Amino acid sequence: MLSMELHQLRYLLAVADNRSFTAAAELCHVSQPTLSHQIKKLEEEVGEPLLQRRKKGTYLTPLGERVYRHAQDILKNVESVQQAASAFSHSVQGLLKIGVIPTIAPYLLPGLLRLSQKRHPGINFQITEEPTEHLLASLGTGALDLAILSPPIANDHVRTQDLFEDEFLLALPKNHSLLKSRDISLRRLRELPMILMNDAHCLRGQTISFCHRSGFAPKVFIQSSQLDTVLAMVETGQGISLVPAMARKSFRHRKVVFRSLHPEKLSRKISLAWSKQVTPSRSFNAFIELCKTMDK
Repeated sequence: MLSMELHQLRYLLAVADNRSFTAAAELCHVSQPTLSHQIKKLEEEVGEPLLQRRKKGTYLTPLGERVYRHAQDILKNVESVQQAASAFSHSVQGLLKIGVIPTIAPYLLPGLLRLSQKRHPGINFQITEEPTEHLLASLGTGALDLAILSPPIANDHVRTQDLFEDEFLLALPKNHSLLKSRDISLRRLRELPMILMNDAHCLRGQTISFCHRSGFAPKVFIQSSQLDTVLAMVETGQGISLVPAMARKSFRHRKVVFRSLHPEKLSRKISLAWSKQVTPSRSFNAFIELCKTMDK
């Protein structure tokens, strides 16, 4: 009967992930001889080597790969048990690892964190700002507890909670001829140069999708990774863009005009996402309820 211990499994995962006994020992806060001894004991338990040392690092054996996958599941379940136990605490406290996409983070997070500090001062945060694809991957590995993003989300392993709708506004330079019109439809933008975010950002995909639904492909003139750069280019007359309404107040210094589109009103959903494997803690649930009170 096997008598492997949880710390041995953690050491195995650390070595496999870093391909180094030295790096794994540092991350696990143990000496390298201690870590190596525990890995050796684990190998003796299963009866075969789990790791192979090569010139370019340390790699899992075929058996090691199977044990690695089971070890991941075991440690995730242990963490879920620990979270479930902490949920019985009478106070809302703990660390939440939150990921947010860049086109939401600077506009929503400051107010959200201020409100959380006021209502639940026992909750501490570790914030990550990344594109949607990276946030979903981090939810899957447990590196994040929650993500704030904008659907659609192509991932069957996460749950979502819609928070609110964020309107897309047309951003124009102050002297643009379209400003003479009372109503501006999306189709009137078909021949105009557009300035969009680059491929890493869902804001770009959403804008292109809106244009396609109106029967045209946008003429993308400039691409940027920063919304401020997009609006700087609009300000100088290089093109037009569609911008989330939640960002409008942050760009008052830009000489641009924001207009709603008519008759169609374009918007994106702002949603929370988390892994279906997560067992919510009191702080987790409290933060979700707090998010529901926010709007743009």
